[in-house]
Amino acid sequence: MADPIQEEVTGYRQFQGGWVHETAQLGEGVELSPGAVVGASVTVGDGCRIGENAVVKGPAVLGRENLIYPCAVIGGAPQDLSYQGESTGLQIGDRNTFREGVTINRGAPKGEGVTRIGNDNLLMAACHVGHDCCVEDNCVFANSVLLAGHCHVQSNCTIAGNSAVGQFSTLGRFSFIGGLAGVRKDAEPFLRHDRRSDSISATPFSVNTVGVSRGGFSEEAISALKKAFSILFRKERGSPLDARCALLAEKGLLTEEVEELVEFMRRKAASPSGRHLDLKRH
Repeated sequence: MADPIQEEVTGYRQFQGGWVHETAQLGEGVELSPGAVVGASVTVGDGCRIGENAVVKGPAVLGRENLIYPCAVIGGAPQDLSYQGESTGLQIGDRNTFREGVTINRGAPKGEGVTRIGNDNLLMAACHVGHDCCVEDNCVFANSVLLAGHCHVQSNCTIAGNSAVGQFSTLGRFSFIGGLAGVRKDAEPFLRHDRRSDSISATPFSVNTVGVSRGGFSEEAISALKKAFSILFRKERGSPLDARCALLAEKGLLTEEVEELVEFMRRKAASPSGRHLDLKRH
């Protein structure tokens, strides 16, 4: 079995200002700045730009028009004590931006073995995405956001600076995580989650009106979400979820978005840890 720390130091050729391994494949119009390195078993799609001293390790596949800023390390080995150099992967879609110092790890053998990043995401400086994570599309991570292993970030999520997401956690689509918050359990979709004065844990505060408005949701859909939030998390919070759902139905609030929110809450409640991916992993 390969030594996970041993690096392949042969088989590189100089290309533009950087270095490319002989097994790497570069698409049309790829730009490498001075000191950039594209390692073994990496495929880089058309129009990608890799900044000074950035490193892309493989096996990894990058789509089109990704921007990798200086000193980012994309596709590094998983930070997992059980990893012994096995061949695992990273799959990245199109038009993502990875700012300075971003690190993204490949998958680990005891997980799915693949880390996945979708399309049109922005990861600001010093963010980290751990092994076997899945980040869907149109997400924004502010500076120093940290994802532990096996996290799932659904589309159109925003995570404010210096926040951390615990392993196996899922962030529902169009959710917002406030700055300096810790996500210990799944975070429901369409909601703003923030820390309270007595805890760093992210807690549902309100509907993410800014996010859903930008996402093109109708005024009727947003209004229904706000009314549903009041019933689910405020006025009827202590009552059983089924009772709260019955009240939503009685008031005619079970829109498509509200039903998605409720189903997410049911899955979360089904796991003792509040992370419904646990049901699939163990």
